[in-house]
Amino acid sequence: MSATWPIVKRKALAAAARGLLIVAVGLIASHSILLAGDEALRIVDAWVPATDRIGSDVPLLLTIRNEADAADALLRVRCPVANFSERHTVDRGEGAPAMRMIPQIPLAAGSTTVLKPDGYHVMLLQTRQPLVTGERFTCSIAFQKAGTIETEVNVRQLP
Repeated sequence: MSATWPIVKRKALAAAARGLLIVAVGLIASHSILLAGDEALRIVDAWVPATDRIGSDVPLLLTIRNEADAADALLRVRCPVANFSERHTVDRGEGAPAMRMIPQIPLAAGSTTVLKPDGYHVMLLQTRQPLVTGERFTCSIAFQKAGTIETEVNVRQLP
């Protein structure tokens, strides 16, 4: 029995290595599918209103087209012009409408979601600089499934 032990041990190690390789290939394949899914999520017309005050809070307004067959969610936004960001919705219960912070903004499969002041939107908090009409900057927007997408944001006057 002692003569066969090294052979059994080598076979067990080889089987374990094959198992790890199969798992690694599976992870790589699933990651590739996620990367391909990124192309189904599009951000268009991203903008913020101009402000001459440092430390102000401004809404990030944009349109997200989720052309994927699966729902996704906006989880986080990072912009160099603000210290923080929060995801909001507007409640229209009793009395005046009120903003409420939410953990994520849902994006239904095959839909277009418009982030606007009276609905879902992202607030950029404590701006670090004045935001001048015509300027542009890039924000990183993190989604639950699509990952992080860099998008260019324009500074405009409010309509």
